[in-house]
Parts: sequence; C-alpha cells; structure tokens
Amino acid sequence: MKFEKTFWAVAVFASIFACASIGMAGTVIFSEAGGKSVTVEVADTPAKRTLGLMFRKSLENGEGMWFVFPNEKELVFWMKNVSFPIDIVFIDSRFFIRRIHKSVPPCLSGACAKYSSGAKALYVLEVPSGYCQKNGILENQKVMYRP
Repeated sequence: MKFEKTFWAVAVFASIFACASIGMAGTVIFSEAGGKSVTVEVADTPAKRTLGLMFRKSLENGEGMWFVFPNEKELVFWMKNVSFPIDIVFIDSRFFIRRIHKSVPPCLSGACAKYSSGAKALYVLEVPSGYCQKNGILENQKVMYRP
C-alpha cells in the first residue's frame, strides 16, 4: 500500500513538472509557402526563453519552438548546449520573417557563435535543420501564429 501511494505521488509530480516545463502549444502557419505549418512549444517567460532547446536530443519534423519576447528589438541567439542543428527564423511584430539562419550547428562546449536578427524582431521560431529550405520558407514572407 505504501509503495502504491509513493508511486502515484511520484507519477503526479512528474506529470505536473513535465507540463510546466513544456509550455503552451500553438501552430505557426506559413501561408505563402503552401500553408505549411509547425506545431510549436511556446517559450514566453524569461526562464523558458533561456532554456530553449538546450539539453534535448532532437526536434521532430513538423515541430518547433516559438519564442515570444516582451519588446520588439534586435535579438541575438546562440546554440549553447543544443545538440542538433536547427534553422532560426526571426519574425517582427507584424509577423514578417526578417532573417533566417539555416542549418545552424550545435555548440556543446567553448565559445558559441551568435546569430542576430539584423533588424527588430518580436518572435523567433526554431525548427529542424533544413525545414526552411525543404518547405520554401523565405525572408519577407508572412507567418500566422495560432495558440
């Protein structure tokens, strides 16, 4: 009986922790690229934005991470402790893609390269490496976000 209570307490705690760390889900739609879309995890707090995709093993095709910032400004990202390559898409407050960094390599140690939006951005989308090339995602295209 004691084992069963302990098991369920651990299971409930693990479920709550997993849900809290995952964040909300949404969808980003690329209407100018034939309506392609990705299901995204939302990083909308300082803690979630800092953690990003660090320490994960992969990001599946059709999945991504949607970063939401409080103010539109020039943004700089790096790949510290991300173990797989990704495409980084910087998006402004009107939902136009301002810059895409394709196939950004992982950085597991030492000084990591930095990737700038080059213009004001409010959102950043990270998707698996090659997603933008494969799906015709280009700078200056408009995207839609649906919670």
